[in-house]
Amino acid sequence: MARPRKSDHTKQLLLTTGSQMLTEHGYHGTGIKQVLDAVGVPKGSFYNFFPSKEAYVASIIYHYGEQVAEEFNAATAGLDGEPALVLLWCSFRNKVRNKLASGDSCACLLGAMSAEIGQASRLSREAITTVEARWVQSLADLIREAQLQGDLRDDLSAAEIAPVLYNCWQGNLLQYQITDDAALLLAQLNTFIQTLLTTQGRHTLSHSTISQEDINHAR
Repeated sequence: MARPRKSDHTKQLLLTTGSQMLTEHGYHGTGIKQVLDAVGVPKGSFYNFFPSKEAYVASIIYHYGEQVAEEFNAATAGLDGEPALVLLWCSFRNKVRNKLASGDSCACLLGAMSAEIGQASRLSREAITTVEARWVQSLADLIREAQLQGDLRDDLSAAEIAPVLYNCWQGNLLQYQITDDAALLLAQLNTFIQTLLTTQGRHTLSHSTISQEDINHAR
């Protein structure tokens, strides 16, 4: 297998470090020099990868979107055969637990940046819109399957519920940045999900093969 080129490693490091700094300090609080100093990359090398700060931030957003998609997939690993409702809940709950276990913040880059750069950067706005659309579609797919299985109410379509669930989650993440309370983060998400459950859906959760502790988190 061919070894990764040094340039690929450098670009990856720039994207990862930039994502962390943007989440912590915001768009206007993160300068290219700060990133370069942290990574140890000369300015000339940076512009070999990205023509501008705007293009750099847009690339970070796309990279972050792929990373979060992988985290959600990892959150439901080993749950093959579980109903879609259980997968929906565990995708959020396990993602939070995995973040806390690794010592990372649960804060979301997109939520933290949207208000700051949504109107200031066309490239970043397009990137955020694209990434969020992918995430919402993934949620809609799970919601639709849970509806077909009879666990979620179907008087609203999955396409209507998914963006509301996503916005609820993003609002909770913004509050989490203030409270640093992961339990509250999940409890508030539970409150919303409870409004969607059918009688069968409550039965599905209480009789799932996931642990009783997990079920209690979902009540």
